[in-house]
Amino acid sequence: MDFTGPVGRIVDDPQEARAIAVAEGYSWKKRWRPAVRMQNGNSAHALENGIHMLQPWFHSGMSRDQASELVNRHGSDGPGAFVLTCKALGKILHVPISPLIDPVREAHVYSLDSGVTKFYDLLQLVEFYQLNAGCLPTRLTHYVVHTSDGTSGNRLAPAN
Repeated sequence: MDFTGPVGRIVDDPQEARAIAVAEGYSWKKRWRPAVRMQNGNSAHALENGIHMLQPWFHSGMSRDQASELVNRHGSDGPGAFVLTCKALGKILHVPISPLIDPVREAHVYSLDSGVTKFYDLLQLVEFYQLNAGCLPTRLTHYVVHTSDGTSGNRLAPAN
């Protein structure tokens, strides 16, 4: 396709197509690069200073029992593990967030459904499940804020 004129046109001649590509500087062919690259295969590296750390729903260093207690009032498999804890139909559900490598983008991604739906950060994951139930029994509608004095409160998720 040639978009240099007022309307686009299909280019059939390979030499003309090559000339257009050279004139455009091959910008259409540049490979996408993820913002955060993996270093030495360290999967937790991308999470050290992620945007999720600033979110009111993110609780760092919380055990599964603490998360259950927090959800009951209004899990962790080890360092670097993330779990989405939600309450639906009176039951508490702990859903492991799987860190994966996207083979197409060669980037670190997160998924609740074994890579069917992939997210580049935890904020995208939470925002998606606020809008869609996906593999969860319900959409995420509220989050729990845990303050430094040990109190907690139930908050409505922002409407998107």
